[in-house]
Amino acid sequence: MKTTLVLLTTFFSTIIFGQNQSGKIILISSGQLSEYETVTINDINFDLVMNSIHDTIYIQTMEPKFVTKEGYHVGKQFTELPITIQQNLIRYPGWGYFYKLASGWSIAFFEGKTRTDSYPNANSKIKLIFKRK
Repeated sequence: MKTTLVLLTTFFSTIIFGQNQSGKIILISSGQLSEYETVTINDINFDLVMNSIHDTIYIQTMEPKFVTKEGYHVGKQFTELPITIQQNLIRYPGWGYFYKLASGWSIAFFEGKTRTDSYPNANSKIKLIFKRK
């Protein structure tokens, strides 16, 4: 997995190095907004945050076309997940609920105005898939 992330980092660095799209920021944790670049791989958009030495520190997608090794994608219903995932989401106040998968990717749910107003329920869907370094 580490090799894959290194290869992706190198690929993304090559694609976006030198391009400046300032003003685009995303919330990568409950207390951190970061500038990001959007890159497209295999017709799927990914938002990428890199540090000052061009290491990837965060990557996300909101596109249903991306499917994790475990078979999860944006839009998948909460009730379609194994009960172990349903019962073990981590609440990140002000950011959302998430679960880290064995593949290294995490799935995220956002509920209400604060994104953590309530625990996900039968009507909830995966909103985001991400990796954080």
